[in-house]
Amino acid sequence: MKSAFLLCLLVKISSNLGANVPSLGIVNGTSVSIEDYPYQASIQFYRLHGCGGSILNEKFILTAAHCIYDVTADIVSVRLGSSIRNDGGTVYQVSEIHQHPSFNSKTYDYDVAILELEDNIAFGTGVKPITLATSGTIIADGLPAVATGWGRMYQGGPPSDQLQMVVLPTISTAACANFYPEGFVTERMFCAGYDEGGKDTCEGDSGGPLVVSGILIGITSWGDICAKAKSPGAYTNIPNLIDYIDSIIN
Repeated sequence: MKSAFLLCLLVKISSNLGANVPSLGIVNGTSVSIEDYPYQASIQFYRLHGCGGSILNEKFILTAAHCIYDVTADIVSVRLGSSIRNDGGTVYQVSEIHQHPSFNSKTYDYDVAILELEDNIAFGTGVKPITLATSGTIIADGLPAVATGWGRMYQGGPPSDQLQMVVLPTISTAACANFYPEGFVTERMFCAGYDEGGKDTCEGDSGGPLVVSGILIGITSWGDICAKAKSPGAYTNIPNLIDYIDSIIN
């Protein structure tokens, strides 16, 4: 969203960072507890929430590459086990950032990154890893997918202090491509959202999870105006990038 290629899309900049880190969050969601979504992570910059993430195992957090593009590990930490955006839980310092080598900051293709932590995560109530979709998993139309995060509750509005959840129907890569100009949507992406709009991800939750039946299938990536009709949010296609993820965490 920072290029001429995506010029017609709204550029989404995190107000917390004062830096060029675009992000997405939740519109018309429901307040929930981290205990119900214990894989949810808050990616923090200078200890302030900037993006979402997902716990993969005791050492690694999955997020979007655009969240940490041109960012050094020393300013990045991860808050786990808290329903509140900038308080509670446990904060872990990031030691290394693994960004997909093919990530394109102009098109958001290959929008995946893995954060390696200095210390192992202590699992417990509100802190648990998520199961990843496997290679070959087909993301069909109409699957009920759960997105979570602390982002803005409407376009230009305030971020939520309390973790939010929204259910969005998935839209296949081929169907998603019909909503955007030719070339925007690649095989490393799919969409989720309602044709009439109204519910969506928005500013403040890029990098966060999109989950179907307890399986992580997508990473919140990019979109047009939050909850706009016929403008579904785009998500990184985990099944099509699982080989890269496995190469880092295994």
